[in-house]
Amino acid sequence: MLRQLFPTHETKMRTKPSIYRLFDWFPSRSLLLPFLGKLTPFVLCLLVIPAISLGQEGVKFRRESRFQDAINRPLTANGERAKLRDYLQRLSENREVAVLLDRRIDPSQRITIAIDAKSFEGGIRMLVNQVKADVTVAGDTLVVGPPETIRNLRTRIVVSRDELNSVKNLSPKQQFAILRRHEVRWEDLTSPREILTKISDRYQVKIENLDFVPHDLWAGGTIVYPNFVESLTIVLTQFQLSFEWVDQKTIRIIPEAPNVAIERSHRPKGMTLDEAISIVKQEASHLKVMKTGRELTFSGRIEDHEAIAVLIGERPPPRRSPTTSKTTPLRDRRFTLNMVRKPFGSLMATLQSQGIEVRYDAQTLNDAGIDLAEKISLELKQATIDQLLNESCEKVGLAYEIDGDVIVLKVKSEQLP
Repeated sequence: MLRQLFPTHETKMRTKPSIYRLFDWFPSRSLLLPFLGKLTPFVLCLLVIPAISLGQEGVKFRRESRFQDAINRPLTANGERAKLRDYLQRLSENREVAVLLDRRIDPSQRITIAIDAKSFEGGIRMLVNQVKADVTVAGDTLVVGPPETIRNLRTRIVVSRDELNSVKNLSPKQQFAILRRHEVRWEDLTSPREILTKISDRYQVKIENLDFVPHDLWAGGTIVYPNFVESLTIVLTQFQLSFEWVDQKTIRIIPEAPNVAIERSHRPKGMTLDEAISIVKQEASHLKVMKTGRELTFSGRIEDHEAIAVLIGERPPPRRSPTTSKTTPLRDRRFTLNMVRKPFGSLMATLQSQGIEVRYDAQTLNDAGIDLAEKISLELKQATIDQLLNESCEKVGLAYEIDGDVIVLKVKSEQLP
């Protein structure tokens, strides 16, 4: 996960590098460099040692099918408010999924930990939406950034990849090499220019206009399993920059186009072309669809094309990895949570969202004076379902039974009217 050790905002970055902003209190800029020279070893120790970088060796993130499985599994968590960067780091390490935080998102913002999501990606989205950010997948990495950047990131990657086909004298062997996937990992206090140079050196591609990238210092981080196009786009888009191909061995950094789209054609299956167009106009009225022979054609983001392909039967729905509840017996599952004064009913709702059926007779509970809105606190780590239910049900005066993957809540016999 890329964590901004020196968080910057675009307007500030134009005036001075991040490292100098740490010393705004210093009385004289002319005296600052000698002062820093004497303190450099001490300052670096203070800055680097406390940081827990996801770019450090030893952190092995999931990729390919294991990555997809990890981001598709449910995510449930409750706890005290926490700093965005710290909590994303914790989730990233626990799930072994790389999470990259865009430099424009302030990592010190505090978020409320109340997640009940059907997928890890969805849970991250619930968290980062609190700070007006969004998340998408690129290169087996969850990228968190400003909504407009995230909205167009995958499309920009596809556009740049498609441009490979128009590069003169680019052999199939060279194209294969450019699209080959390599992990991109860097250490604390690395500048974006150094990261881009490291990428270009690996792929033996020269970069022009590297000075378009402003100076900054980033904490250690990782982009898992990207190709050349993905890794460059993920770094450059954080400065609203992109790149174009000059020749088969050179790219040039350029300003990012404000709007980006891909034109593609789709052939419906199991319906007529007119029926397919009618469905698309109903479900995605923002798209301008045209007939082209037996296909419908439109220009849009890659996500639009993927959704329409499913909608008109051209492709099957994306296959989700089976959740834990379908593969592991309930009594074999383990639960980790931290609830502080949350309704008992919200805990049951969380279990239901993970595919566990919870049954009870609302009238019987009401007659016995049981209130599912009663607030409870729990702190469990790798607990069995019995440990979870014993502790939680006891707090509200309930008993329970487990039948397969079904939980049945009951009033204790002594409380029956």
